[in-house]
Amino acid sequence: MGKVKNLALAGLLGISSATFAGSLEELKKLLNSKDVDINIDLAGYYFYTADRDDSIGGESNYSDMFAYSAVFGVYKEATDQSPFGFGVSFGQAWFPVVGQEPFPKPDDANGAFSDSSNNFGLFEAYVEGKFSFVKVTAGRFATNIGGELPFTWQNVNIQRGLVWAGEPVWYDGVRVSADIGQFSVYAGVNDRDTDDGKMAFEGGVSAELPYSTSVSFNVLIPDKSDQWNTRTYNLTFTNNYFKQLPLTLYVDYLNTPQPGDDADSIGVALLGEYKFNDKISVGGRVEYVNNDGDGDNYGIGVGNNAWTFTITPKYQVNKYLSIRTEASYVTLGHDAYTKNNKGDTTDKEFRVGAEIAFVF
Repeated sequence: MGKVKNLALAGLLGISSATFAGSLEELKKLLNSKDVDINIDLAGYYFYTADRDDSIGGESNYSDMFAYSAVFGVYKEATDQSPFGFGVSFGQAWFPVVGQEPFPKPDDANGAFSDSSNNFGLFEAYVEGKFSFVKVTAGRFATNIGGELPFTWQNVNIQRGLVWAGEPVWYDGVRVSADIGQFSVYAGVNDRDTDDGKMAFEGGVSAELPYSTSVSFNVLIPDKSDQWNTRTYNLTFTNNYFKQLPLTLYVDYLNTPQPGDDADSIGVALLGEYKFNDKISVGGRVEYVNNDGDGDNYGIGVGNNAWTFTITPKYQVNKYLSIRTEASYVTLGHDAYTKNNKGDTTDKEFRVGAEIAFVF
């Protein structure tokens, strides 16, 4: 009953918030006049994974899962006119990933949360200053790597892909960025979201190209002795030429130093969303990931590979409230998914789910 209550509570929060959206809009306009933006995001979810027992080896949520997210954020961008900026976001969120089991719990999402029993935590907390064409950001902020964003409602699919799962999400550090014509560059150091005192280097360059296309190349190179020492090399293309069908293609190469041969992996993902009209759209993602025989950077087994397919129809009820359903299918190179407590395994995963979300 607790799970059902969580989903019902999230739905009620979304509907009631939509009812008071007019008042929130007035608040947002007031803050916008001061160059401050607020985000309020509430969502409830349900997912069912076929051919799995509900509890395997002491872990629950293998077959079905109810969850909710509630996130609040306040941001002010540093500009030439107003050179001081900041960002802070906190709350509880859920990070479902296609092809990974069991579902990531709200309190183990890449270090985003504290160890408290209520799963409440801080995502971002940073300040930034703009000096001519250079911007300096310090604190806790999100990675620039990849074609998918952390929260479900920021993406064309509810579940993030396996390629996203191999990337960092947030970390603490300092970043220096600059815009030079059609190019943007950045470099910085961060803790790779670990507490071991080891620093990682991050850097990247992006460019705006003809036909509403942009491209970026990003790297994250941790210390070899870091707790999470995977080196990430990312290339991302986005195209918005066709307004009804924006597309993103991104490729990752992951290298994890370890005794003997390093663990290498590659992942490729293509995602887009076809918009029939202002109310109805369908998001989709196809991806391929491959681990070499010495490691597993995607949680699918050493030396394994996977194809994943995800489709997500969406109905936009009004400006703030939306309803999405989703179906995903994963096929592995060899068996890796545990089916039950008897030790049976399978190389397939089929999952269906739904989300109701209020995004302000």
